[in-house]
Amino acid sequence: MSQENVLAMRGLYEAFARGDLDTFQRGVSRDILWNEAENSLYSAGNPYRSFAEVHDGVLAPTERDYENFRVEVEKLLDAGDYVISTGRYRGRNRKTGKELSAQFCHVIHVDSNGKLDRVQEYADTLHEAEVHGRTQIVQDVRIPQPVG
Repeated sequence: MSQENVLAMRGLYEAFARGDLDTFQRGVSRDILWNEAENSLYSAGNPYRSFAEVHDGVLAPTERDYENFRVEVEKLLDAGDYVISTGRYRGRNRKTGKELSAQFCHVIHVDSNGKLDRVQEYADTLHEAEVHGRTQIVQDVRIPQPVG
């Protein structure tokens, strides 16, 4: 069953890449529990508990904020009822013009029907914030090197 889970999640990533949210939604359980990374731009709604919440709190704002946003999956790892994916988020921020290239890891649980029912995202939230224009260097600090 676990290899089937990897194939099912690959299909969801491919549907997302095509912009086919109908297929993506059909692969998500009604009992979804979706958590964006802590301090992510879109984590305020954690946990998201329906596809509509995920769409309105994560997918639509991402589309609003980024041109050519994409999820580039590097690895999908079989972990039984879980699938671990790693890769990079890429796109150009519409407000700042800066390019996004943030690492991510998704820990995905697949239910007995082969649907995504839990997601925990881990991501480079500092890079996200920098690209989005939400960081500011307040002081350049030099740390002395130890003598010895």
